[in-house]
Amino acid sequence: MDAIPVFAISKEPVSFWNFAQLFRLGLESRSALFLDGSISSLYAPALHRSDMLYPIGPIIAAYERK
Repeated sequence: MDAIPVFAISKEPVSFWNFAQLFRLGLESRSALFLDGSISSLYAPALHRSDMLYPIGPIIAAYERK
């Protein structure tokens, strides 16, 4: 089975514990990678999100493979 990447970003402050529970209990994931704490931004027009918190550094993109 192929691994499916899952990304999550909160709209409000959340504790690391509660964020981890999303992956452990909600998504039944055995492992997860926490990228940062307070500077994440999301550009997703379909979700009506275009965060402009800080200048963007590394970018992760997802696209459908044909």
